[in-house]
Amino acid sequence: MTDGATQSTEDQDQKIASIADSELESTIDTPEPQPGTLITTAQSSIIWTPRFILIFGLTLVVVLSAASLLTEGWTNKYYPGEWVLLSYIVLLSGGWIAVIARTRSPWMRIGGIFGGIWGFLTGTSYILSLLSVDPQSPIIAHLNAATNSALLGAYICFSINRTSFRRWDTLFFRFAPIIGGCIIILIFLLIPAQNRSLSSLESTIAGVTLYLCLLVWWLRPSCWKTQPGPTFLFGIAPVIQLILAIPGAITLDANLFFTQVMLLSVLLGILRVVQGEIRLTLPG
Repeated sequence: MTDGATQSTEDQDQKIASIADSELESTIDTPEPQPGTLITTAQSSIIWTPRFILIFGLTLVVVLSAASLLTEGWTNKYYPGEWVLLSYIVLLSGGWIAVIARTRSPWMRIGGIFGGIWGFLTGTSYILSLLSVDPQSPIIAHLNAATNSALLGAYICFSINRTSFRRWDTLFFRFAPIIGGCIIILIFLLIPAQNRSLSSLESTIAGVTLYLCLLVWWLRPSCWKTQPGPTFLFGIAPVIQLILAIPGAITLDANLFFTQVMLLSVLLGILRVVQGEIRLTLPG
């Protein structure tokens, strides 16, 4: 009886030792997460906390209400509409600074820098409009191309951060620039020779870049799976801009209102990104 009990105890000790060794090996062999991949460990926290939901909802309601009132004031000629849009740029500038300051990811910081450039160029275009610069001036075409290119740079960085890359993502980033470049060349060649100019080329670049800003988010299922909030909010901005670019699509007062909605969508996207970075970098 004693020998049997001793043998049973030894068997249990061997089993415990083998389980501990296997757990240790699995811990050692587990690779560290690579930049740009989705974090799925216990470090990931709930992003939509009650406090953030309240802040997000209040921002949405207050800004939309203010946009309606501000549009009404502009319609009554109390102030220029450019001043209204510049106030949004001030808010967005604070958001881009928060992205750069609060995040630890290099992709997010680079995206925040591109976003700051986009905000500066967008504000410059509003100032030029306030100064009654001719919309057909070459400087406007240069500015639009640079502005949309900066937005595309920010969107690429944000969409890559914490998103697991799949085969479709690799194919998209490999062929989207080639297809976009071919479309720009084709459109430029289809323009009558007498109308071809650097301004027309840059206007084409601005338009194609805006479509790429949308496709970077909405054409990649990995973004919808890992970052549905930023994907929707950031994707709305180029959609609104493309609609507003259609001649005679909407009235002037509606144009001002929806431009504010476009800027609001970017602001809400920044709030969601900053909140996500704060929650995902919390200890424990």
